[in-house]
Amino acid sequence: MTELPVFSRLFRAVRRKRLHALACLALAVLISSCIVSRVQIELLDPGDAVGTNVKSQFKAFLKDGQIAVFEDGGYITADSIFGLGTLYSMDIANFILVDALALDDVIGLESIRTRVDIGRSAFRNMAIIASIPVAAIAAVVIFGSCPTAYSYDETGEILEAEAFSYSIAPLLEARDVDRLGAVPDANGVVKLELRNEALETHYINHLALLEVRHEADQAAYPNEEGQILVVGDVVGAVRATDRDGSDRLGELSARDGTAFYSSDQRIRAVTSEDFQDHIELTFPQPNSEFAALVLRHRNSLLNTILFYDLMLASQGAGALDWLSEDMENIGKVVELDQWARKIMGLEISVQGPAGWERVARLADTGPLAWDEVAIQLPVPEGDEFRVRLSFLADEWRIDFAGLAEEVALAEPVRASFARVAPIDEDPDPELAARIAEPDEEYLVTIPSAALSLESTPFGAWSDDERSFFLSSQGYYTEWIRPEWIRTAKPPREFRPSGETVVRLMERWLEEKEAFQQRFFETRIPVR
Repeated sequence: MTELPVFSRLFRAVRRKRLHALACLALAVLISSCIVSRVQIELLDPGDAVGTNVKSQFKAFLKDGQIAVFEDGGYITADSIFGLGTLYSMDIANFILVDALALDDVIGLESIRTRVDIGRSAFRNMAIIASIPVAAIAAVVIFGSCPTAYSYDETGEILEAEAFSYSIAPLLEARDVDRLGAVPDANGVVKLELRNEALETHYINHLALLEVRHEADQAAYPNEEGQILVVGDVVGAVRATDRDGSDRLGELSARDGTAFYSSDQRIRAVTSEDFQDHIELTFPQPNSEFAALVLRHRNSLLNTILFYDLMLASQGAGALDWLSEDMENIGKVVELDQWARKIMGLEISVQGPAGWERVARLADTGPLAWDEVAIQLPVPEGDEFRVRLSFLADEWRIDFAGLAEEVALAEPVRASFARVAPIDEDPDPELAARIAEPDEEYLVTIPSAALSLESTPFGAWSDDERSFFLSSQGYYTEWIRPEWIRTAKPPREFRPSGETVVRLMERWLEEKEAFQQRFFETRIPVR
């Protein structure tokens, strides 16, 4: 494994790219000195300040580009971080010991799950790092949800997918398959750009492209297990009603961005035992044993409020221990996963002679990119085909629902990303090797990092008769914002329960309008 040499070379490449933009913003970012000087700050005595004793090791990312590692935890107040730490220069070439930092100098804190090897490198497996423009985080950054993938055409950039959206810890690492609109260039190469636009660290284990060939009047979609289904003869619903009996057919009849959402009345009706909304879809009876439900959907920002406000911000600095210790405890991770499966996701049922029968469940996909899927369903006898989508009230935005009478499982062709590089830099085989297979090697990025990905060439084929998919695997860790630490008075330990759902809905009703307006405006620029 290549350690410091790869990190240092890529750091220098990304840093050169940043200098002009930072100068234009007149930011005093200290990147030219070879010597790390001690930060001069006035700090309270730890005995005089109310705070949280963090037992787990963590990193503190500073606004001037330096990074402090506290291997034995620390004591964190609304103003300061106390503890024995190692403060590294931006290029990891120099370091000093510190016993305190001012919280105002910190962008975010991240829990560390493996012991730091100070003798070799402060950040084992770190492959991409970038200096973060201070202007980008002057306001509270709320944008976030895993790696984002983009393509480009003559109109500009296109958001294609967000990878492993809810893999918030190593034990929750998962594979994700997303349908792409990107097509190969004249040489048969598919090009994507992978970004870290949030205050998160991304641990990318595997990335690959999948190609499925089909007839021109067919389409291909991933199913709930990441397999690819080829479907044809898609028809729309003839009726669509929500739990309150309201007609919602107009929102689901076309891929136009006018999507279904739950009413405020339904959100207010949520209790700790009764928290679901649903849509009942009626289709013409298929003349086949199996059909496929085709959906275009994404999560609302309700899940983001749950993760940011209730799971992390309400715990303050204690969220570092929750992420590091609780999320490394198999029992607690299983408990959280079981609760999430009961509360979150999208359940699909088919009405048969004995009533509604659950057939499949879709996991959450994230709030950024529209996700298109196909779910194979059995077709019972009857005069019409009825499907119910059940979910936590207002958790989903559903843009289209259709039914395909033709459905078949496809075997995709896989292609690796042969050329991987920081934007506008030369490719590096080491980076491509880190994401070539799902193994113990990770490509790690922090905010404002971006990678150019180029596939091995695909053979010539009509673009109307093939579809491409991004297969990804990994996890990410959220940075704990100083603002969360300051406002958690008192810190409140997170417990998955029905009462948490009620609190979530109350918070969502209070914040959703302002939160939705600000969310996309706070992504961290990568260029």
